[in-house]
Amino acid sequence: MQRISVLRLLPGMIVAKNVFSADGRVLIAAGIPIKQPYIRRLQEQGIASIYIDSPLLPAIEVPEVIKEETRVKATAMVKNAFQNFRTTKRLDFKKFSEVAASIVAELICNRDTLVHLTDIRSYDDYTFAHSVNVCILSVLMGTSRCYNEHKLKELALGALLHDVGKILVPIEVLNKPGRLTAQEFNIVKEHAQLGFELLRKQQDQVPLLACHVAFQHQEKLDGSGYPRQLKGQEIHEYARIVAVADVYDALTSDRPYRKGMLPHEAYEIMMASGKTHFDEELLQKFFEKIAIYPLGTIVRLNSGEVGMITEVIPELQTRPKIQVITDSNGQLVHSLEEINLAVHLTTFIDKVFNEEETYHWLNSNKFGESVV
Repeated sequence: MQRISVLRLLPGMIVAKNVFSADGRVLIAAGIPIKQPYIRRLQEQGIASIYIDSPLLPAIEVPEVIKEETRVKATAMVKNAFQNFRTTKRLDFKKFSEVAASIVAELICNRDTLVHLTDIRSYDDYTFAHSVNVCILSVLMGTSRCYNEHKLKELALGALLHDVGKILVPIEVLNKPGRLTAQEFNIVKEHAQLGFELLRKQQDQVPLLACHVAFQHQEKLDGSGYPRQLKGQEIHEYARIVAVADVYDALTSDRPYRKGMLPHEAYEIMMASGKTHFDEELLQKFFEKIAIYPLGTIVRLNSGEVGMITEVIPELQTRPKIQVITDSNGQLVHSLEEINLAVHLTTFIDKVFNEEETYHWLNSNKFGESVV
């Protein structure tokens, strides 16, 4: 199963995972061959990439921390709630609490599962899908902190609403397809204060600590964040957790002006900021839950061999198992040779293929003809 750009889709490719519309309908079901009208529909929906199967690659089961249907329904609810607010000036916090509870219930059951897959989202739905994914990632961190169910629900609600202040930001600024100007960025920065004030008026429905997640999630450990330049332990732990999840999801998500980073790239950037921006202990806990090299990723080894990640051991994330597909000369390997980097200590990953590189590699003339 490989994620590739919609721009690279060809008729006949097999869809590996259901693709959903913004309102939760299945656009294309898993197992269906791609047709030209499907490609146009995906482009119209603003979907940048999807997962496909390739006969060249071994079939592997990639576990999910949460059902895609749950994620999609949650995103649709957040989208409807935020959009309705612009006309009604009201939010149904009961629905947010219900979604938070459903996410917590699933993640408690899957607390030991690593995050391997990035969700499929359209550019237009970034803000809403981002809120849901930050909620999921934050709750996973909460489980690693041994939070009880009450605290997990409190954290989940705060994470789901962490960007609620953005509904008070002009939509033309929020949905700008390119980079923001300094003035526009200052407008967006107001969302933390605006969100807190909006939620604080609803304390009968939203716990105060959840309100403070919206208020504090842009603060940084060294005091360089906003809106109050809080430092260290002055920032509530919920907000410190959400800050990590918020940045990771932003870095790894596709935007109209750039492709999302690969997990290992986001890992390197965030770890480099660990002593200034993030709580180092929480950052370490976070990356214990994230597969730095997700299952199905195509990598090149220092030996020149190219293969696919087939197993990740949580305690040894940088030393996964890899099924070799081409040898050091680029020739297809027909045996089921698997290299365990935890055993072969002098072998290491020296390149991780992104979507574009994976596409070209799969279609390389090394194999004589297209393999997908």
